[in-house]
Amino acid sequence: MQLIWNQEAAEKLKSSHTVLELETFEVKGAPVTLYCVVPAEKIPLADFPSLQQQIDLHAAFIQAFNNKNYPLCQDLAPELVGRFGGELDTFYEEILKRIR
Repeated sequence: MQLIWNQEAAEKLKSSHTVLELETFEVKGAPVTLYCVVPAEKIPLADFPSLQQQIDLHAAFIQAFNNKNYPLCQDLAPELVGRFGGELDTFYEEILKRIR
C-alpha cells in the first residue's frame, strides 16, 4: 500500500487505482487527508466483483469514525478486515484500539 496526502493526486488516481481515504490530520492549522493506494495485485481476483461494495463499506467506516459513531466502526471493522488483500488490516486494528 502506498500513502498519499494530496487530494488532487488521489482524485486522479481513482480512475485507475483503488484509492481509499484514511484519516484527516491537522498540519500547521490546515486539515490534511491521508489516502492509501492499494495495488491491484494485492486484491484477490475473487474480490473484484464486490470491490465497489468493499470500497463503499470502507467509506462508511471512515464516515462513522469522522462522526465519532464508534459503535458503527466496531460493527463494520470485522467486515473489512481481510479485504483489499489485507493491506488495511493494521489501519482498522489501530482505529479500533483508539476508540476502545
